[in-house]
Amino acid sequence: MRRLFCILLCLLLLAGCRGADIPSESKPNTDYYPALIAHAGGAIAGFRYTNCREALDNSYENGYRFFEVDIDLTSDGYPVLIHDWDSMAERMLLSPGKRTREEFLSSKSFLNLTLMDLDGLCAWLGSHGDAVIVTDIKDNNYEILKTLAEGWPELLDRVIPQIYSYDEFDSIKGLGYNRIILTLYRLNLDIEAVATFAGEKKPWAITVAESRLSEELLSAIREKDPQCGIYAHTVNSLASYEKWKPLGLTGIYSDYFQPNFWIN
Repeated sequence: MRRLFCILLCLLLLAGCRGADIPSESKPNTDYYPALIAHAGGAIAGFRYTNCREALDNSYENGYRFFEVDIDLTSDGYPVLIHDWDSMAERMLLSPGKRTREEFLSSKSFLNLTLMDLDGLCAWLGSHGDAVIVTDIKDNNYEILKTLAEGWPELLDRVIPQIYSYDEFDSIKGLGYNRIILTLYRLNLDIEAVATFAGEKKPWAITVAESRLSEELLSAIREKDPQCGIYAHTVNSLASYEKWKPLGLTGIYSDYFQPNFWIN
């Protein structure tokens, strides 16, 4: 039954993608809006929030081309891929606490999963020419995105920053990022303010927790900017996608759904 649900979901997702068919070229189509974004790199062996290389590889092999990843600074100031230094450090690194970059990369990890810093992530992008990264940077958003833009300018069109407030938009745009997502999880949900921002600033997308999604929000954003992508996170339910897609939802951040499952 679960296999049947996954097949049905993937058929719906593929049919509902905005834009043309799923891009197959060796570089991303910047006009394309995916129906699926791999949350925290996607689950690996049923384990979520890992942001590890194996999760990215597994999601890529399963058909994902857009990958949301969590980035934070080590104790000595280097960006690495980790959801947080509390619960996920204990789960992934087998003991809690913030590490230096060297300690992080050399740490024994759960299932021996491969931990990544910004260098590793950019190297992975270099070997996956059609992959796109959506950033979730809990702290030091501007500084880390500035480091990325200055260190790897050739990747600017393959990184979509998430911002957490309206006033971040101009400064992040000024770094050279053309596609920006406003995520609402740190904001009070003022539907009029969100819609006005969409109409005035034209972000690439807005994303919202599924629990805060509403027909009113979808309608208000669509009225101000019909082209704005609207995503929900984190959705692992076929019923949820079926509910919101006809009301204007572009796609979802998901841990488990596999875009290629239906052809296996």
